[in-house]
Amino acid sequence: MEGDWIEIPGSGGATLLPFTRYPDVCCSNAYLVSTPGEIIVIDTGADEAHIASLVAAIRAANGERPRGVSVLLTHCHLDHAHGVIRHRERIASSRVAVFAQEEGALALEAGDPHQTVAEMYGREIEPVPVDVHLLTREDRACGGERTVEACGRTVRLSTDQMQVDDGTVLYRQHVTYQSGTTCTVYYMPGHSPDSIFIRIGEHLFIGDILFAASPGIAGLHRWNCDHLCASIRAARLILESGEIAFCWNGHGRGLSVSDTLKALGSLETEAKKLKGISTFDPDRLRASVSYARDMLIEAGKLFSVIGGRLYYLSYYLEELGETEEAERYRDLLQNDAIDEFLTNFSTFAGELGEGRKIEIQFVLKAVQIVGKIERALGSGPNDPVLDASLIRRVRYLLTDCLSTVYGLNERLNDRNVDLAECLETFVARLKDPSYLDDAMIAAAEDEAAFLTALAARIANPVIFEETAVSVEVRTRPLPVMTDPDRLCDGITGLIEDLAAAGAKNVAITVAGTPDGATIAIASDALHPDWPYAGVYERRFARCGGRCAVETRDGTARVEVCFAGEDAPGMSGPAPRPT
Repeated sequence: MEGDWIEIPGSGGATLLPFTRYPDVCCSNAYLVSTPGEIIVIDTGADEAHIASLVAAIRAANGERPRGVSVLLTHCHLDHAHGVIRHRERIASSRVAVFAQEEGALALEAGDPHQTVAEMYGREIEPVPVDVHLLTREDRACGGERTVEACGRTVRLSTDQMQVDDGTVLYRQHVTYQSGTTCTVYYMPGHSPDSIFIRIGEHLFIGDILFAASPGIAGLHRWNCDHLCASIRAARLILESGEIAFCWNGHGRGLSVSDTLKALGSLETEAKKLKGISTFDPDRLRASVSYARDMLIEAGKLFSVIGGRLYYLSYYLEELGETEEAERYRDLLQNDAIDEFLTNFSTFAGELGEGRKIEIQFVLKAVQIVGKIERALGSGPNDPVLDASLIRRVRYLLTDCLSTVYGLNERLNDRNVDLAECLETFVARLKDPSYLDDAMIAAAEDEAAFLTALAARIANPVIFEETAVSVEVRTRPLPVMTDPDRLCDGITGLIEDLAAAGAKNVAITVAGTPDGATIAIASDALHPDWPYAGVYERRFARCGGRCAVETRDGTARVEVCFAGEDAPGMSGPAPRPT
């Protein structure tokens, strides 16, 4: 969105026209700075309408008094630099000078799809000439001044450094045009190796640093946690100098200095948690898309069940005269809001399927939906009336989505478990909810406790009444390392899907193998082309199992294989049960 021209204090007469947008991974903000001697563009964005508006504003500004035009890139990621990449011939013919930090300049000149993250957008790019390489390795090593030519104009570069702390140095380069216009760039790697801040007068253009720890952004090609943390410390030094009046983001609205400092504090906290993340590359993007699709489907099912049970509970409490309790349970979760979030996400998924959205947008939308659902859940899921398994599955669904995007394999609750005993207990509890009746009897003398136990009994009806579930243990004991809650929740979801497909029986067999143990799940509703195989491969991987649909003698079954307690791990085909 184009704003109004703003005077930049301390700049000697420069004015700023910001082209800010609602935060969008596909297109950055752009900023047009008009000085007495130069027109400076900070980032171009990538949306063609956005770029066209920017070009029109440049022509209008230069029509009053012709001046040289320069584009300074805060970094070379496609959402910031695509205007330069796509329109390189027009830029060259118009003698527009392009400036970028050395690492980004080399990537643009090579047409590097990794460093520009063009590969994440599914785009091919051509090499782009860059007129001025800023803050080069030699500049940072030697400091001093050098002079370069940019489209027939002389530019003087003067480099120095500031000590931030014992281990951090901030490199700074003053850029002085032949016209007398000046600006300052600061080397701020971390989000990318070429990230810079750009200062004109008392305004600071900070690129994407505040988004650098976000899921789907952290871990991009050559993202570096240590460098990011050092840049955060350096940014704090710049802002606390008292020389900056306002900060302009790479995406979204501008910020006051105090708000930027607060955001940097939160960013530093988040960044320190991310030292173990893996690279966010096309393979992880595809895995994240798959998990986001799983989340959409599973969340819809789980919240439908939870919402249905709460309405059912409220109805019967109302019938029993417990009006206040009935109202409380109706309002326990923001079901309408959650349903709206999921509907919105489903629409977004449809747009992805139609080619109107791209995969990286879908993944970041999933991250956004996760945050909204977590806020809508509030403290409701802690209520003892709600089925702990359902709530746990919701929580895992949300956290696993983020872990997949970040590339973190978080299996924090794994422990040594006797698989045979675990599955026998699980099936027994699944088939016999009498423990809920026992809780009501135990609470008979305490009215409040009895009411809670009664509500729990109403809200947790007997499930799988039409599906017979059995377990056969062929080997015991069977020690494996797993998260028993995740494992049983995964099997519950699998039985639910089979029951929904009309299963009359589900038979679970637990047996030892030379390498560990296998759970085999057979059903009359299971077939070799079962559509949820990929979903459960991902789900059981989170608790240490390797899942596949196997067919023997024309009969399909789901097998979940575990390495034994002392086994080094598993690779190759799934081991056969003994």
